[in-house]
Amino acid sequence: MTPDSVPPAVLPQWHLLPNGLRLGFIQLPAGSQAAALVRVNAGAHDAPGEYPGLAHFLEHLLFLGSQAYAPTQSLMPFVQGCAGQLNASTRERHTDFFFQVPAAAFGEALKRLLDMLARPLLDPAAQLREREVLQAEFLARGRDRETLCDAAIGTALSCAHPFSGFHAGNRETLPVEAPAFQKALTGYHQRFYQTGQMKLLVAAPFSLEQVLELLQSDECQLPVAPNVARPIQPLRADDGGTLRLSVDGARPYLDIAFALDGLPDEACVALDVLGSWLSSQADRSLFQTLSDAHWCDAVSLRVPYWHDGQGVAVLEVQLTERGMAERAQIVAAVRDWLHFMSTQAAWSELWGEYAQIRQRGLMGKEPLALLRYWIDPAAWTPSIDTNRVQQALEMLGAQLHASRPIVLTVDGEGCARTKRIEPVKAGFELDLVAEQLPPSDRTGWQWRLPERNPWLSERMQPGVAALQIPSLRWVEHADAAGQGVLYLRWRFAAGQPPAGLWHTLHAALRRHAIAAAQAGVELHFDDHGHSWCLRLCGYAEALPVILRDLTDILKAPSPAAFNEGHRLRYESVTSGADEILIRQLLRRLPLLLAGAARDGDASLDQHALDQAWHQSHWDTLAVGLPRHLSGPLQTVLAELPGLAGPGAGQYDESTLRYCWSRFGQPGVETALVLFCPLPLRTTFIEANWRRLARLMEGAFFRRLRSELQLGYAVFCGYRQFGECPGIVFAVQSPSASASEILAHIETFLDGFAGTLDEVAAADPSTGNHDGDLRRRAESLWQAHLAGFEGDHPEAVAAASANLDARAIRAQLQALRDAEGGWHVVANAEAPDRRWHRC
Repeated sequence: MTPDSVPPAVLPQWHLLPNGLRLGFIQLPAGSQAAALVRVNAGAHDAPGEYPGLAHFLEHLLFLGSQAYAPTQSLMPFVQGCAGQLNASTRERHTDFFFQVPAAAFGEALKRLLDMLARPLLDPAAQLREREVLQAEFLARGRDRETLCDAAIGTALSCAHPFSGFHAGNRETLPVEAPAFQKALTGYHQRFYQTGQMKLLVAAPFSLEQVLELLQSDECQLPVAPNVARPIQPLRADDGGTLRLSVDGARPYLDIAFALDGLPDEACVALDVLGSWLSSQADRSLFQTLSDAHWCDAVSLRVPYWHDGQGVAVLEVQLTERGMAERAQIVAAVRDWLHFMSTQAAWSELWGEYAQIRQRGLMGKEPLALLRYWIDPAAWTPSIDTNRVQQALEMLGAQLHASRPIVLTVDGEGCARTKRIEPVKAGFELDLVAEQLPPSDRTGWQWRLPERNPWLSERMQPGVAALQIPSLRWVEHADAAGQGVLYLRWRFAAGQPPAGLWHTLHAALRRHAIAAAQAGVELHFDDHGHSWCLRLCGYAEALPVILRDLTDILKAPSPAAFNEGHRLRYESVTSGADEILIRQLLRRLPLLLAGAARDGDASLDQHALDQAWHQSHWDTLAVGLPRHLSGPLQTVLAELPGLAGPGAGQYDESTLRYCWSRFGQPGVETALVLFCPLPLRTTFIEANWRRLARLMEGAFFRRLRSELQLGYAVFCGYRQFGECPGIVFAVQSPSASASEILAHIETFLDGFAGTLDEVAAADPSTGNHDGDLRRRAESLWQAHLAGFEGDHPEAVAAASANLDARAIRAQLQALRDAEGGWHVVANAEAPDRRWHRC
């Protein structure tokens, strides 16, 4: 097997079971977590037209209990209690349900998943509550740029198609009190939630025979019926259209959308090939050409709809001010580039690098990520017929060249009230008008394929070397399977670095994150206030090469990166429309906790960066890398900016018990994040707080989201922000004020104290789950950031095995008393005088 070939262990083996269910199975090595994914081949476009959102609504309802499992014992609280992950997604023609848990919990999780799909309770009272959750989600999506863009594109289709309809659902479209709606709901469930419409994918560290035996249990029995045939309506946009959409707070974008129809099955893979090359930011790429002309900051491909040879493909260009004036040129350039790529570019080069990217991406994926990859019809496989994909690319290119695209400009400027387009069944209110693009002179384009990604092939000379850098900690990991994780932290003196320098480096690294991802490496660069952290995770052989090349960029970013840093610094103190508010608040927490000074007048230039690096100290953690990389890695580390060593790390952290930080302005929704740090950083207290957080997670979600219906963005859990561990509570609500949200959180904590013993007794604890590489590396790094020794994760796991309810109750009281402090970030002012502005 060549270094870049796909390990047989990540390829699913498909089986048709006697009941008609298709089962895909991947046997993982011992010690892995386990995952399952069910795809129901029915989605929003299959719901009754008189009840938009019914399919999405049913997806929500299925999580609210089943015949074998009451709501408090159903899949969501069970997976949360196992520290696992789960979710679901309703798309146009399919609905997915998926989870990942420790292997020991897989059987119970699968029983709960299949039982809820086959035998949901559909309780009328729960339906009323969940409709309010969908209403909150609808309100949030009504401000989401991509959602509104897709609705606007749908108005330009030249014949009726479900893509142009409204499918999100809201209070008005889901009349749960009506018998006709209940009949439609149960009818949709009975028609599609059966074996002929389902696929089950499993990735687990046990045998196929064990899975088949588990599927014989009563809870796993599914209704048996054949596949349901449904007609596909034509999808056309014969006249194209040029539109302008206003979205509050949005940066300028240009969407160039194509309606595609009648293509072979391989066309979705051919479109993925185009998307892979479109994402390149190397020399001669489409992005580089547009960026050199100062027309754009980013280029990407979205496919909001694809089914059975038809779909909508959107090439999205993030515009500069100059680009707004040259939109006609950009459209011409994009169309010319698509024509070149589908008819003139050397197929062997196109396919060769694409296949290598997909091969590399499959290495090191977590179980759930593997399943989500293989369920996609655009998934590349080693056995795919390349000739058929090439033919599909030619057919795709012919449609792209012959059709008139829908050209949509979106920005934050309100559209003129004249010539307004009234969308049919758009569901979302659209500030949309028809417009003509400004005229522009034609330019001849001389396209060539972008430079190949060197990180796919380049390697440093291997060599085993004694560890001579004191600030490097090297941790072995059995069965790393060619993967590794590398963390770097630069620490600065108080008052450093100047505001905006992190944004400059973030802008400089962002374009290289795509190339790193193509080489099988995730790149993250985080701002923790008085420290910056770089994480490289993935294909181990590529890590030293990537870090070597990034070092030059960190030392001397381009002038364009400094310009981008100025803009990003400004946007960092204002809320943007392209990201949910709760995520923006969470991103600000590390800065608040570090008490980092933010000097808005500090200069952003190379001299300021040189000074910051000169005063920095760095330390690093390498987990899972093979020993022959110890030499090249230390060679690269010797060239890093800053001085090797942990640095002082003593800052003026706030000692106030109640701190409140306001971010953004009050708006349609209120978002609040409450973070409660550990009162003392000891192994015993951390073990208790981790267990306490897991016990509260499901109950908090049920109380504030399902029962109180505060909103759809509700969660709590144990988190570490920068160097500070603790428990976080987060709520985004369209109805409650900040003071009301805070009061609900405090009331929940008071009530939870009375039920703690009962909840703890029913806790499905499955022990420590840090056996796989990524989880182990992250736990080691978080312990290091928090100032613990290297054996801290194991010590916490040992302490967790001996906790009792009395100790957990005492720590809940410490949390309620804010012994470690309460830190709030919200888009509102503090409700009372106990809070100090931070």
